[in-house]
Parts: sequence; C-alpha cells; structure tokens
Amino acid sequence: MGCLSPLDPRLYSCTMPKFDVVIIGCGPAGERAAIKAARAGKSVAVIERAQVVGGTSVNWGTIPSKTLRETALSLHRLTVKDLDGFHLSRPEKITVSAFMHRERMVVQRELDLINDTLDKNRIEVLHGSARFVDEHTVALVGVDGQSRMRVEGEVILIAVGTTPNRPDDVNFDGDVVFDSNTILKMPRMPRSMIVLGAGVVGVEYAATFSALGIEVTLVDTRAELLPYMDREIAGILEREMRRLGVVFIHDDHYAHITRKEGDPPQVCCETRQGNRLEADVMLYSVGRDGNTAGLGLETVGIVPDKRGLLEVNAHYQTCHAHIYAVGDIVGYPALASTSMEQGRQAISHAFSLDRPMIDTECLPFAIYSIPEVSYIGETEESLRKKGVEYVAGKGNYNRNPRGQIVGDTGGLLKLLFARESEKLLGVHIVGTNASELIHTGQALLRSGATALQITEMPFNYPTLSDLYRHAALRGMQKLKRLKEH
Repeated sequence: MGCLSPLDPRLYSCTMPKFDVVIIGCGPAGERAAIKAARAGKSVAVIERAQVVGGTSVNWGTIPSKTLRETALSLHRLTVKDLDGFHLSRPEKITVSAFMHRERMVVQRELDLINDTLDKNRIEVLHGSARFVDEHTVALVGVDGQSRMRVEGEVILIAVGTTPNRPDDVNFDGDVVFDSNTILKMPRMPRSMIVLGAGVVGVEYAATFSALGIEVTLVDTRAELLPYMDREIAGILEREMRRLGVVFIHDDHYAHITRKEGDPPQVCCETRQGNRLEADVMLYSVGRDGNTAGLGLETVGIVPDKRGLLEVNAHYQTCHAHIYAVGDIVGYPALASTSMEQGRQAISHAFSLDRPMIDTECLPFAIYSIPEVSYIGETEESLRKKGVEYVAGKGNYNRNPRGQIVGDTGGLLKLLFARESEKLLGVHIVGTNASELIHTGQALLRSGATALQITEMPFNYPTLSDLYRHAALRGMQKLKRLKEH
C-alpha cells in the first residue's frame, strides 16, 4: 500500500534513499502535505510511528468521536423527540460493543480511503519512529531506539501532532480513568461520568454521553465556558447542555483522584474548591502536549516549548528554512481543517508552487457538541476590544419553520456587521447543522458581502439557511435606526 517494497532499488543502492520531501507523521496535516507534494511531481516518504495512518483525527479523535455523537444523538431523539402519533423507543440497555460498532465501521472505511490515496500517489509509507540524524537525514527507529534505516530529504516536514496531557498523579488505568485516546476503549457502559476539562474535547464527550442518559458532571478549570467563543453563543450552549442533563462546575480543578474498589469499581475526585465527585468513570481532558520527545530535535537545534510545541514563521518554517512544522504541533487553532491547509501551504512554499495562500486564522471553527456550535470571523468581544462599531443581526431557530420541523427551538444564528461599511465581520451559530451552515457564512465573509446583499439572497423554503436572511434583515433594521439618529 505505498510502503517501500523489499525489491525497491533505493533500499539496495550505495547511498541511503533520497526524497524530495520526508514527512514525519501521517495525520491530516502530513497526509495532505504528502498528497500536495506527490501531485506536484515530488518524491515523498512518510514516516508514521503507529501501525495505521490517519493520526489521532481518524483513529482516536475527530472521526470516532463525531461518529459516536451521531449515534448518541439518534438514540436521544428516540427518547425526547417522538413524532406526533408515533411512539419511538430505544433499547433499555446499551452495550459498549453495540455503541462502538458503527464507529469502527466508519474509521475502517476512512483508513481504506487514505491508504488508497497514498498508494495512488506513489507515496512511500514507513512505519516506525523518526529521529533526526542531521538537518537533512532522518532515521527510522525501532525497538530500544535501534536505527533500522535512514532516509534523506531535501525538505523535511514535521507533522507529529499532540497527545492528551497525563499528569503523574493521575492513574490512567483504562478501567475507571481515561483520556480522549482511551475513552473509546471503556470495558463497560457507565451510568455516570466525570469529565474533567471543558475544552472542545471535554464539551463534545460530555454532550455525547449525556445524550445517552449517562449522568455527566463537567468540571471546567476556567471561570467561563470556552472563553474564546462569542459569549452569547457560549451561554446558549451551556443552557442547552444543562437541559440535556449535564451538571457544570466552573473554575475548579482536581486535588486528588482515587479509585474506589467495587463491582463495578468507581472513581472519586476531590476538587480544590472542596467538591467531592463520584462516578463510574472519569474522562481527563485538560490540555495536550506535542509529540516531539524522541525526535532528536536537539541534534538540529530546534527547541520545543514547555508543552512540546514548535515555533514557526508565517510559512511554517522552523529555524531551518527547509524544515517545516504544521498541524497541532504548532499550536492554535489545532483543527483538522487548518492542519490540512497548513500542510498544503508548507509544501507550496517549499517548492514554490503557485497557489493562493488562505489565512488559516480565519477558517470555520466547529464544536460537535449537542447542540453544535460553529463560527468564523470576529466576535462581539473582539470588535469591542478593537474599537470597531458594529451591529448584530440574529435569526432564532424557534422563528424558523425548519427549526420547528427538526424540533430545535433553542438555536441561534448571529451575524455581525460593520456599522459604516455594513460588511459582514463574523458569523456565529449554535444549533442543528451549525457546522454545515457556517460555510454559507464563510463564503459571504470572504466575498465581502453586506447586510443588504444577504437580505436579497433567496433561500430554499423551509430551510435553516433562511436564518441568514432573517438575521441580515434584523441587522439592517438596527443599521437604519442608527443612521436616523
């Protein structure tokens, strides 16, 4: 499937195999970088330490968690959204095996597609750990750090991603305490769960398991939920998750985490604020660290920060012009979509390929909670901080026919417009299909659309997309009143 064949002449030449680009890591960033380079006619080798490609996104993160969310949401709808005249029910007891079945099918299908794409583009995949030998040479490392082979690259791209932070005083036993990489391997379906950490991962899993009827307590180590998000949208998300059954504890952290023996065993979490929380299982999801240990970066003078992340310039170059780093390893925003684009941009810059450079800081952000949240562009808070005068136009799901049809009456679509130019500055959505609806806003934002132009756009009826027109109409009304005064 694109691995070096024992008959490949490069393995038997007098010199080590040489490639135009050597990529370390085959998650979303590494994969898309490899494909971009291969399609430009470059020879490409990818070194992946796991036995499968796809990285955390496909195997333990994005794809599995979102698949489980859809399964949980479907089961939840059977319970709370019965159709008039029909009685719907779900199984009284849900097993881990049944819950994970569709997730395994989707992940395997995605892996098959990735392997097929790598093979078609003649990308060599080497399984093992990577370690720098010098600025152009990377060793493939096996057991006990033994060097199995070396490859040379004109360009080297680091796309090793991150792993969940694991404090030394927390026993991740895979039985009652888990991180986001191991939570999908629970031996039994719990009745209750503590989620420690209310970042994107914590919020998504808290909503998913709560939708299954599991009692979830979400401990937020910060004073407010997802502080970088629009405050009104965050407030609605918290309100809807509370309705789902999630209990929130803000501005608190663990002091001690202990296992309680029993049949089944449980976990006890004593917090710094004096809370004593007990549950069947705990998901610890506070922070992630870069996978830079063991790469031999000290050999080439690249120094990670205290979290193991790498500093790069606007073109994703490290302190060496030919060594690039992309994806989660370079920090925020650490999204699959931005990681993919960073990989493509790094390769384009390295080989002077002609393509438009997209600002990866202004790409849509999605949280696959229940309800979904998605946004792009400025928030009300960021505009006030910059001193930019604006108006907000809102479209409420409960005033939209499609919102009524799907049973979502708590959602909101909010558009932010500049007061003077009336141009769209930001789009914020919480509710059904938010992660899909945001792309209309992305297109409008990139085209420089004004409130008036959006009000004149015809949308299919009834659709949630029509919320854009309603939000823009309300924005226009506010702009008109401001001009009259």
